[in-house]
Amino acid sequence: MAVAPEVFVNYRTGDEEMAATLIQGELARRFGADHVFFASRSIAPGEDYTHRIEDALRRCRVVLAVMGPRWAQASGDAASRSPGQRHDWAHHEILRAREYDVPVLPVLVGRQTPRLRRSNLPGELGFLADRQYMRFDHRNAVIDLDRIGDEVLHCAPALSTVERDHHPPASSGFGGPGGGNCYHFHGDMRGAHLHFWSR
Repeated sequence: MAVAPEVFVNYRTGDEEMAATLIQGELARRFGADHVFFASRSIAPGEDYTHRIEDALRRCRVVLAVMGPRWAQASGDAASRSPGQRHDWAHHEILRAREYDVPVLPVLVGRQTPRLRRSNLPGELGFLADRQYMRFDHRNAVIDLDRIGDEVLHCAPALSTVERDHHPPASSGFGGPGGGNCYHFHGDMRGAHLHFWSR
């Protein structure tokens, strides 16, 4: 029997998928991939993705909503479409999580992503403006990833039984252009190596 995912990573295609992938990779490293639902990796070819997403939302303990600078505008654009063209999975997943009484933790990516405001959100997503958010910024990636993992553990304490020997994701820094630093992360991301330049 498949392990129920404890954490669901919600993201919007075209808006900070790389940040969502990095967050998923660190959570998978810390708690095990089976406990983290990430649609592009958790759904096998040929599976009914609508069923898999619905099942994961029903069984998870927390949803991380990864939001970049274009997230609110894209949600508003989707909500303004005609009913036949309206389906927006990022939007739908958050609403379903709320229906299942699963906590939704907004993760705002970078310094350019503004705080959520009700005036910038479709009416049914307005509740997100009242949720305390976290930030994920490449300039502070190691600390931010560690904090996100800690918050997930707070919402899903059962993960403490599967948590690997915890330490922040390995990183190394070296001089970058213009006096900045480049941080190279080695994580359980199927061989991915990510570089972030910080000034």
